[in-house]
Formats: sequence, structure tokens, C-alpha cells
Amino acid sequence: MSHPEILAILAFLAKTRGPALSILGVHAVDPYWQMTIALLERHYRKQKTTVSALAGSAGVPYTTALRHIKRMIGEGLLQRSRSVQDNKLVFVEPTGKLLHNFASYCAVVKTQVGATLGMSAEGAGDFTFGGAYLAAKIIPRPTRLDRPLGIDPPLRLLLKDDPTFLSLARLRSEVSHCLGIAVDEQVMGYDALYRQIIENSRKPESDWDIVALDMPWLGQLTQADAILPLDLELKRSSFNVFDFYAAAWEGGQCRGAQMSIPFAPTPELFLYRTDKFARHGLAPPRTTDEVLAAAADLHDPDRGRYAISWNAARGQPLGQSFIQIMAAFGAPPVTLRRFGEGYDLDTPWETLEPSLDTEVGHQTLDYIRALQHFSPPDIRSMDWYGRVNAYRTGRTAMTYEWSSRTVQFEDDVHSPARGKTGYLPHPAGPQGRNISPMGGFLLAIPANLAPDRVAAAWRTICWLSTPEMVKHLILNGSPVSLRYSVSADPEVGKADPVVRHVDAMAKLGQLQLWPRPAIPQMAEMMRIVGETLHDALWGEAPISKVLKRTELALRPIFDSVCRRSQKR
Repeated sequence: MSHPEILAILAFLAKTRGPALSILGVHAVDPYWQMTIALLERHYRKQKTTVSALAGSAGVPYTTALRHIKRMIGEGLLQRSRSVQDNKLVFVEPTGKLLHNFASYCAVVKTQVGATLGMSAEGAGDFTFGGAYLAAKIIPRPTRLDRPLGIDPPLRLLLKDDPTFLSLARLRSEVSHCLGIAVDEQVMGYDALYRQIIENSRKPESDWDIVALDMPWLGQLTQADAILPLDLELKRSSFNVFDFYAAAWEGGQCRGAQMSIPFAPTPELFLYRTDKFARHGLAPPRTTDEVLAAAADLHDPDRGRYAISWNAARGQPLGQSFIQIMAAFGAPPVTLRRFGEGYDLDTPWETLEPSLDTEVGHQTLDYIRALQHFSPPDIRSMDWYGRVNAYRTGRTAMTYEWSSRTVQFEDDVHSPARGKTGYLPHPAGPQGRNISPMGGFLLAIPANLAPDRVAAAWRTICWLSTPEMVKHLILNGSPVSLRYSVSADPEVGKADPVVRHVDAMAKLGQLQLWPRPAIPQMAEMMRIVGETLHDALWGEAPISKVLKRTELALRPIFDSVCRRSQKR
């Protein structure tokens, strides 16, 4: 269960129990309940709680509340911790026992609410609390805005040559009709898009009303004040954030602010040929050891058939592979603070250090070196296009791939992988778990956009991300759903097989942002990691201490971010 959904349940509990007692005329206070709800809400908002603040939420005299807190500590529900900055300051935190108990309680609440509202016994808990739906329903076509945008045409969109944005480009005339304004869409490749956004941010006035940006760029653009915060617009609107996949929605946040809206979120999945696995009597690989065991059975280089394709080209491709696979071994590439089963994306940037030369880092490197033996001969130059093409044509039986790119074989009637692909989260290493790194593209408003166009840009983003428009894009070639309500639509499941798999992973909390956090260093970090590792794996640089050398190569960009953060 995602943190936003837990917060929705906490809000529901807080808003129902207290008013119910008041309306019924029952004058009773349950200090244990009130302190538990207050503490958990702050915990899931990543806020610290002092002893005095917790006691103040109990609704009973201070000394009485302290006795209750002491009892909860004795029962293993609460624990004390001291502030790192001030040793005299004591915080109270929920223990793993309390978090586990509350998660179980949330599951019961969901099931009871679902059953009360008429859902089947099997599906009573299979919905998102706070979402826009409880059962599958057919979402209609998008409609025209109720009033004009009120700006001079054209509306200018800077987009990525990604399947979702290409679907949007194909629908330009329909989009223009619904928005009531001529639309100018410029579609660019990855590197060209990044350069254009940076160049545009340095101009006195933006050339674009809305820009698409990759999630790893968010930290850099936020630090540079290149995009507008959207929190104020969100408060004024009726945006239902709970209908978005939690990892997708949080992917648009940076340093506690909503800086963008998810539009083409995509997790990286592990794909395998179901027909080949069945022929060899192999089970779907859930661990990295099972991947290597399956690879040994499937690898047949004499017949031009190889076990697995993955990003190994020098620079960004290999760097992205290493960093994201490392997460499946249990750790992020930087020193994020632990938070529950994951990591805290709000860890201050100035405290971050590269964290590659670790036990988990070396396990990841060993796994990648083992994959080399079961990969095509051109693996050292293979990037995003090469790996999916190898899988699409049947050269490889397994691959790591973004969900948005699966249309390349699922829509190819000549591909042997079409309709014969299994979709999994990343196989886990010894200390990791099955998760999928969340990536993809966001919609943002340039900070230097003319003030009289900002409101129109925001209204456009709202319309583009409605369930109606998201579904319409899927029916016209987009492989991406970012809303639970859209994934529940029966017509969507028939249109794109990967949507239901991603939806299931989202509900299990397997889509995560911490593997590739949106810190200012991330884009440059992936490049440096990919260059240093490539030179050791296929070049003349020694493999020994390569992770230590990589950390040293990263030091200047981390020092630079630290200096800029301290100046702000």
C-alpha cells in the first residue's frame, strides 16, 4: 500500500471518528487512538514528532499523555530517538510493530469499505483508497474545455519522441479542437530535448508554454529555478492526486514541492519469452540467481540466439543499467536516508554522497559481469534501441525494458515476442526485493513563461492528464496509464497488455522512485558511472577498485551541488 493511500486512510479515520462521537453526543476521548493517528500522519509525511507535540495531540492532560506514551513504548509500539543537531531534543517514532499493525488495519478498512459499497468479496480490497473509482467503468471520450484558454495562439508544447507524446502529436487536430486553440507541438529526441529546455530557461521569456522533462532532470531544473512550482495551482483545482499511481505522482515532486505533473510515467520491467521458458521448463525468474540459471539454459550463440539484452553502451545506457539494477540488490546509488522499506527522497541534497563502493555495489557489478557471458556479441554498444530490437526480433529471450517501449514488439505482427512476453519487476538480489524503478516524462511550466500565459498552461496540463485523455491516448497507441481509474477501464486492458501488469505492480507498491532519485547530479552521475564502468569492462582500465574510482570521479559534481545548496 502506497504512502499517499495510507495518508488518505488516516484522513478518513481522523474525519469520521471524532465527528461521529460529537454528533452522537458522546463526550469521550481516546488518547491512544488520537496520538497514534497524529504520529502516523506525521511519519508518513516524513515529519519528526517531539514528545511534547505527541502528548499535545492526546486530548488529555499532559502528565496523563506522558504515562500513555510510556506505556506504548513499553508495549513496543513507540521508540525514542535523539536529534542529530540537538542532543537534548527527543523525538518519538512508530516502531516496525506499530507500522505493521497499522498496515494490517488499513487492509481491513479497505476491504470493509469496498464490501459495503458493493464490490465482490474477491475484489473488495482491490481498489485505491481515495481514488476516482471503486469498480471498472467505461471512461468516455475527452470533451472540449468549458471556456477558452484566453491566450494568443498557438499553444506551444515541447515534447519527447516517446510513444505517448507521438500519440499526442497524431491527435493534434483533435487536441486543438478540444482546447479551442491552435497547437504547436515540437517533438525532439532525448539529448536535443534536454539542450532545448536548458537553452530556453536562459532566455528572458520562454518559447514554450509547456515542456516535457525526464524525471532525473527534475532536481537540476528545480535547483536552477527553471520551472514553476505547481502547489498553488493544485490547491485551487479539483485534481484528485489519489487516482495517480503513487510513484508516478511523487515523481513530479522535488524538495517537498510539486514541480510537475506525470504524463508519460514508465517503470523499467524485466521481460521474458513465455514460450521459450515453457519449452525449457523454466519458472519466471524472481531473483538474479534465477536469471543467470535461466540464461545458462537459453543461451545458444552457435544458432545466433542469446539469453539476454540490456543497456551496456558507454555512458548513460550502462550507467542507468548499473544504478537501477543496484536497487534490486537493495540500495540506491547515493546516501539517501532509510524510510520504512525504502528510502527518503527528501534527504537534503547537501548531505548526499555517492554510494557505489559497497557490498551491494560489488554484488551488482558481479551480476553485470556474469550477464556479459550470456549477451549478444554487440552488447558493449547496446543502448535502449538495441536491447529492445534484439528482443523484438527474437535474438534474445530476456531483457530489461521500459514499459513505454513494449509497443515496439507488441504492435509488431512479425515479432516472435508479440503476445508471448511475461512482465515482471526487477529480479531481486540477495539483500533486495522485487521492485521496478519508475521513470518517464513529466509536464512542467517554464519559470520564464509570460505571466499572462501561466493559467492557460496549467489548464492545458489538467486537461491532458484527465482520465478521458489518458485513455484516448492509450487507444491511439500510447502504452502508458498513469491513473488507477484508467487501468480499471475494460477497454484499456484489451488495448494494451502491459497496462494491467503495471497496474498490479503499482497496487503492490513495487514501483519505486528511490532507485534513481531526482537529485541535481543524477543525469551527470549516470554518464560518469557508465563511462568508468565501460572502460573497465571492455576497455583497458583495470576492473579492480573500479567502483572506488567511480566515486572519486563523481566527487566534483557532488561538491558543486553542495556549494550551490549552501548559497540558497
